Amino acid sequence: MGRGPASLSKLEFQVLLCLADGPVHGYAIGKELKEMSEGRIDPTTGALYHILRRLEDSGLVTAAPEAREAGEDPRRQYFRITAAGRRQAGEEAADLERLVQDARHRRLLGADR
Repeated sequence: MGRGPASLSKLEFQVLLCLADGPVHGYAIGKELKEMSEGRIDPTTGALYHILRRLEDSGLVTAAPEAREAGEDPRRQYFRITAAGRRQAGEEAADLERLVQDARHRRLLGADR
């Protein structure tokens, strides 16, 4: 499937960042989002799983039930980033990097403000 050229929302991008190092369950993704954003982002369970399903439907994320450890709560759902998700996140990161460079050049960021 894949999303093609469409941009990710900020939250979708951050979810993909959470998955970049390997499979993670939904609760851990929510915790990491909150930590990464210093508390500014604290999605409800429903909102987070809605985003994960949307990313899954787009081919950017896939379920990873094999990541569940023996004896772990069977309700925990694990997800992993796909190759398409990694490409999309990389493109998004490159776009953000260009925007930040432009903001610095225009003295909106950095020591030159």
